[in-house]
Amino acid sequence: MNLDPQRFFNASQRQILYSLANGLCELCGDELDIGWHADHRIPWASGGPTEIENGQALCAGCNNKKGREMQFQDKFKPRPFQADVVTQVIDGIESGRDRTVVLASPGSGKTLAYLSLATRLFREGRIDHVAVFVPRVALAQQCEIGWQHLTQDRRTEGLCTLFEQPRFGKIWHRTNEVPLTAGKGTGFVATYSALATSEVIFTEWAAKHQGRFLLIADEAQFCGDSRDSDGGGTRAGTLIQKLHEFALHTLLLTGTPYRADNNPLVLADYEDPLNGDPKGLRPLVKHAEATYADGIAENYLRTFEMHLTEARVSRRTLGDPSDRMSGDSLLTYNLSDDGDGLAEVLRDPKTWEPLVEQVVSKVRDKQKFNPAYRGLISCMGQSEAKKVQKYLQSRHPGLRVGIAVSSDTDAPRALAEFRSLPMDILVTVRMAFIGYDCPQISVVGILTHYRDRGHLMQLVGRGLRVWSDMPPREQSCLIIAPDDPKMKEFLEHLRGQREEGLRRVEEREIAGETAGPSPEQQLALSYVESAVATTTRAASNDTDVESDELMLIESIKVEVDSAEDATKFARFLELYGIRTKRAAEVPGPRSDLDNEVFVQVPQPPRTDKEIIEDLRSRTSSAITKYLHTCGVTPGSPGYQDAVTKATFRVNESAGYTAKTANTVDRAEKRLKAALALK
Repeated sequence: MNLDPQRFFNASQRQILYSLANGLCELCGDELDIGWHADHRIPWASGGPTEIENGQALCAGCNNKKGREMQFQDKFKPRPFQADVVTQVIDGIESGRDRTVVLASPGSGKTLAYLSLATRLFREGRIDHVAVFVPRVALAQQCEIGWQHLTQDRRTEGLCTLFEQPRFGKIWHRTNEVPLTAGKGTGFVATYSALATSEVIFTEWAAKHQGRFLLIADEAQFCGDSRDSDGGGTRAGTLIQKLHEFALHTLLLTGTPYRADNNPLVLADYEDPLNGDPKGLRPLVKHAEATYADGIAENYLRTFEMHLTEARVSRRTLGDPSDRMSGDSLLTYNLSDDGDGLAEVLRDPKTWEPLVEQVVSKVRDKQKFNPAYRGLISCMGQSEAKKVQKYLQSRHPGLRVGIAVSSDTDAPRALAEFRSLPMDILVTVRMAFIGYDCPQISVVGILTHYRDRGHLMQLVGRGLRVWSDMPPREQSCLIIAPDDPKMKEFLEHLRGQREEGLRRVEEREIAGETAGPSPEQQLALSYVESAVATTTRAASNDTDVESDELMLIESIKVEVDSAEDATKFARFLELYGIRTKRAAEVPGPRSDLDNEVFVQVPQPPRTDKEIIEDLRSRTSSAITKYLHTCGVTPGSPGYQDAVTKATFRVNESAGYTAKTANTVDRAEKRLKAALALK
């Protein structure tokens, strides 16, 4: 089929179509608004020419409805947010806007939003490829595996099965491999670091496919114009702008309106600053948004309960050695009154160990509902994470504990295994903060001192995603955190969002559907001498349970073997007139034999790159085993020459060398050839 080389109506054609329609939608008769659609009567992808005779002026609603009638009977049914993303991008392309900015809370379904968008654009003949950039290797692997992967019995699984053909094919994780894509309807996902270190490969690909690919900048807060060593920083932001010039359209997806350093996002626009903003920040111009309230209202995010632990802090201030009258001083205060020095407080084992014990206890409670539930503990740094891991292994030897920190080269694999294998608790630093999708996580322990709202939302968002294996309204997220002032502010933010979400649910049902010291000021040298966790209170959107009442409730739960959240249990007791406002003994730690589960689970899915590496290793082992049967062992005379000859036979039989066997099928042919050596 010969397609018209002009895909879209130009400005003069749009003016003519608008005039011919008298400014009214040609289907419903409503007045055309900004962003109206210049539509092909015979679709361009079906050979319809981009001419006035084949054009019509439609409102966005009618054109979207028309598009839906032309689409396939996919299993994928978009959430309102996901549908809005697709609509906004299509509107942007039709009206000449070259980018779309989306602000979305964790768990909103950003990945499916852009994959369904790419599928739609591919079906309509607008693009041939999709280029996705993410901040972490684990997220790149998650994208490839999540979209499409082969099971052990060679069946295709993943999100791609939600769409009928034609749909996008493979989206490979790439670092510096060429080609990045293979034929129309394929794509790649890479990290911002890979983009920064392999600029030529990516820019040459973009130039070759100019105007025929959709560019996705996921977690766009990692791209900006200021220095940032994490994820490529300035270099990645500059290169995203460069790739943007070649793309049909660029979709920016972010969880925060600003970067961590309060600098603007790459390619984003901002409005005038709001009055009274202490940081002078300007509102982000966004085209689509998904909030925690949206997730509650639409049943894809969980409600929460937060357990806040108080700590008694002793701060030592050293006196001036030159002033005999000035001696050392000791200040004792509660963490809930003053959050200064929070990092030092959380490094004290007398503070973090009780918080870790709470996570263990709550994970075991959750596992009474479903043994696959698990917890996440986020630490400030690698040394703190390893201390927590060592403590858990020592105190709870039966606990299945995973760890993923940036210094470990196998961190992406650890994250993949934690998501797929029987596990209890994952200890991490930042590897699981952004985009990590493991809905079995239902308990989140916060041992970090970061208190930026966007950062905290990303962190607790790991435990807010509704898990398809359990009814949404039976799920909740337990958040274990220190009781500092900024954490309490975050609690109020979550409460407000949850109230808004529940209000919308009710309406639908009714309707039937820190500044530092000035340069002149000299501060005395002080440090946190000790910090001891004292009491813990619970808070949800509905109620607060103070520490003495919480201790009693926890002891009752042990006696009756209940795993309900404390605030829900408190409401149940109040309903029957049972008072719990008194102190009680804190129950001791539960046995590590409690809830021990042995489940046979298949190995987690792998990327093509991981499968190919495994096949190469097995091929080498098969060659070594063959030579051993021939009496040729490593170190014996002529061993290396024998390896070379055997490898040549394998390559000749398979038709590929180790280097050219760069697909799973090719690598499997080499392995079969090696196993057939005689």
